[in-house]
Amino acid sequence: MVRDPMPGKGTEKKPTTSLSPSYFSRTPSILNAMIYLDHAATSPLDPRVLEAMLPHLRDTWGNPSSPHAKGREARIAIDTARQSIADRLGVLPHEIVFVSSGSEGNSLAMFGSCERWLQTHEGPGHLITASVEHSCSLKAADKLEAAGWKITKLPVDAFGMLSATDLEDALTEDTALVSLQWANNEVGTIQPVEELAAVCKKAGVPFHCDAVQGVGLLPLPSPVPDLMTIAAHKFYGPKGIGVLVVREHIELCPQVMGGGQEFGLRAGTENTAGIVGMAAALELCEDKRQETTPYIRNLRDILVSGILSMEGTSLNGHPEHRLPNFANIRFEGLSAENILMKLDMAGICVSSGAACVTGAIEASHVLTAMGRSATEAKENIRFSLGKSTTEKEIETVLQAIQASV
Repeated sequence: MVRDPMPGKGTEKKPTTSLSPSYFSRTPSILNAMIYLDHAATSPLDPRVLEAMLPHLRDTWGNPSSPHAKGREARIAIDTARQSIADRLGVLPHEIVFVSSGSEGNSLAMFGSCERWLQTHEGPGHLITASVEHSCSLKAADKLEAAGWKITKLPVDAFGMLSATDLEDALTEDTALVSLQWANNEVGTIQPVEELAAVCKKAGVPFHCDAVQGVGLLPLPSPVPDLMTIAAHKFYGPKGIGVLVVREHIELCPQVMGGGQEFGLRAGTENTAGIVGMAAALELCEDKRQETTPYIRNLRDILVSGILSMEGTSLNGHPEHRLPNFANIRFEGLSAENILMKLDMAGICVSSGAACVTGAIEASHVLTAMGRSATEAKENIRFSLGKSTTEKEIETVLQAIQASV
């Protein structure tokens, strides 16, 4: 913020860090020149979703909890969007709990379930997750373990696949929750969640599914799990909005206290525009999923075939049971960091699929869990395609990889 000149200090113009209009006019052309193959991280906002959101950014800005006309406008918009999302997911409207992100949804499922367990038991129980989960789930498990909970992290095979038998063997009388991904966010391996959920149901243990990566690309699990997390920005919706599906037979303790919004499970003034945008995005992607998924899979297969024809390359993840837009490739003996830099200079956006905090690529916990060495787990690039990806772009990417490696 630029402050007013202090009295007696003159009226000289103060410097400002505001971005000039010319910056914003340049940005679209820069983005349009890029090839974006990092949809697993986030997807671009669909223009039709933005169009649906704009009236609620501009006009329907009232607090949905207020009883006056402006508040009622926002409440009607949220209720309509909630019903639309519930219909698409095959659940009831009151089973839709809006959260800010997939990470928050996973945290509410895990901490909310465990806190509820403590209300009816004498002490901490047992939670089952997997060694390849998203970091938000693994860190939640670590925090619970520090609080006295027993944590089991199920192993995976060389393709990153879980075993229903391993899950069945890990269940105990004090298991409070099983929390597992539908599809892995680094290698794209799709877990047999319906089989895993059936094991939990037989044992009478609630099952939470982190479904963030699969929505919009795969048919939804049937039946819908006891708890299920999705995030709008993974299917061309806005960032900052997600859903935790909480089936009506499941009881959770809220983790954000306040005004009692979201059926008492998540306090805070609702993000009206984000909620409307999420409903629009889910509707669009589900309506076109049977067309877009084969299209993306075909381009993915062209990309994988082209890369694997190059010496020293191999595919990570399951060769068949894998998200249709995912290709995680190892480049033997080459640093992922260097490949990322070269591709970025060529205008191609991809990812290592591993955490990058200080600027150095860390060994992927997913790949090490799959049996790779620490060195091997730093030699991988994640390509994740989207509905706007073209065959021409794939050809350009293959040429750039050939030139880089």
